[in-house]
This record gives sequence, C-alpha cells and structure tokens, in this order.
Amino acid sequence: MLRILWMLLLLPLADLLLTAFLLGHYGTPFLLWLLGTAAGGLLLIGRAKSGLRAILATLQAGRGQVAGASPWRLLASARAFFAGALLLFPGVLSDVVALVVLLLPARLVGGMAAASGPKAANDDVIEAEFHEVREVRSSIEDGSPPRA
Repeated sequence: MLRILWMLLLLPLADLLLTAFLLGHYGTPFLLWLLGTAAGGLLLIGRAKSGLRAILATLQAGRGQVAGASPWRLLASARAFFAGALLLFPGVLSDVVALVVLLLPARLVGGMAAASGPKAANDDVIEAEFHEVREVRSSIEDGSPPRA
C-alpha cells in the first residue's frame, strides 16, 4: 500500500521534471504540442460528459438495456472522461497514460458491451425489401433496332 502511495506521489513529480526538460530542450513546438493535447482533452471531456449524462439519465429511468445504455457503455464514457482529464494536465507522462487508457481497453470494453447486450427474439431474421429488376439488353448487343 505504501509503494502505491509513493508511486502516486512520484508520478506527478517525474511528469513535471520531464516536461520542464523537454520544454527547455524543444521550446515553442513542445509548448504548442502541450496546448494541442490540452485542447484535445477538453474536447474529449465535452463528448464524454454529454455521453455520461445521457447514459446516467437512461439508467436512472430504469430503461438501461432497452435504450442500449449498459454499464459497460457507462464505463467506456467514464474512461474517455478520465483520459481527457489526463490530457488536460500538461505533462508528457500524463499524456502517455491517457493514450494507454484510451487505446488499450478499447477492444475489451467494446467486446464486453457487445457480449452483455440483450439478444433480440428474432435475431436470425433479416428484414428487407426488394425490387425485381428486369434485364434490359441494349440494341448494340443484340443487333436489334432500339425500342421506343
């Protein structure tokens, strides 16, 4: 437990030192990169926040599975919100952790969401409409005069 606490305290310090070193070494391009990741974090938080609100409202109304708002979708939105918050903080290590949070569990969460969803009663039926198309030969192919 004490090791985890030390790691949680040392990670921001290491992030600050690495960011200061890279900012001193690369200057303005690195600062622009930090501003870009912060803007991306704000966008990610905004999208995740609206998704979280919709999912929570659906779950509170008791229509969770009917509307497609499973707890796994809630977890995916919370994951995106957490990654956006990490991108918002200036720092290289926090950006790397945000990318890991966004990319690694994407298949896992998506697979669980697909597996946990309700199956339809008629999932073996494909409903469709069709139109019969008659083959029309052109007059060039069969040598007959064009039809009017």
